[in-house]
Amino acid sequence: MNTLRRSLVQALALGLVAPWAYARVLRDPRDLDVSENQKRIVALDAFFAEMLAAMGLPPVAMTMRADGTPPTHLADALGDIASVGLHSVPDYEAVIGMRPDLIVGQAARFASEASLLGSIAPTLLLNEPADDWREFMTALSDGLGRRAEAEQAISAYDRRVANMRESLASRGRRPTVLLLRVRQKDIRIYGGERRAGLVMYRDLGLEPHALTPIDNKNITISMEIMPQIDADVLLLMAEDEARMSSIEQSELWRRLPAVQAGRVHRVNMTWWNRSVGPISFGRVLDDIGKVFGLSA
Repeated sequence: MNTLRRSLVQALALGLVAPWAYARVLRDPRDLDVSENQKRIVALDAFFAEMLAAMGLPPVAMTMRADGTPPTHLADALGDIASVGLHSVPDYEAVIGMRPDLIVGQAARFASEASLLGSIAPTLLLNEPADDWREFMTALSDGLGRRAEAEQAISAYDRRVANMRESLASRGRRPTVLLLRVRQKDIRIYGGERRAGLVMYRDLGLEPHALTPIDNKNITISMEIMPQIDADVLLLMAEDEARMSSIEQSELWRRLPAVQAGRVHRVNMTWWNRSVGPISFGRVLDDIGKVFGLSA
């Protein structure tokens, strides 16, 4: 809060922002004024940047991950996008310097800074869609006058899903699948209520392993639970390589059916667990297609 307030005061002094020119914070994309024809949008979260880019309206700037670059799989869609600090610590002076027409960010993260952000430019605060990202994207596109472009992106994704579901259905018994994430501080099994889980279990209808928390985001497990992971296919997000190496050397890991059958497949966390939208989820489809020998 203090950082944003100082940045705003400095911007006012330099004439970069008119005193309380906007003070406009929106919580519903339908309240956007399409006639304002927003062109310079700053996204304070990757999923906003992705959805905007997918509807042909890439933001001029966004917050970045630790390496200071946009997600690699979004690079083409985002083009020459500027940085406004890190995802965890936005650079508000940089936001002001972009002279945005609109700022978009997560309501849960920026609730305490809403009025100050709204003083820089009209600010739309929404939380990441927990379930129906299509409806979320359509509502956002309506507010920005980009409905046709959004529907085109969603339809292209849905056609791929339909083709892959058909191919999977023709194969008879579906193998059980489990998505595992290894972090320094814990090991998690991911469920069907978030990001890639929506693609795997809801869109494609893959068969979740019994340990999969299908109605939740994830669960944390201990190494003692490892022998229960008898899934046919194991999808792995290895965030901490040192711990992953230690796990791979353990007898518990070596005995897993998927390990012994060579059915452990590493997946990239950038598009599997750090954004939402047709571009990231399209990359998830690519990966699943390679794992199961599908084309779409």
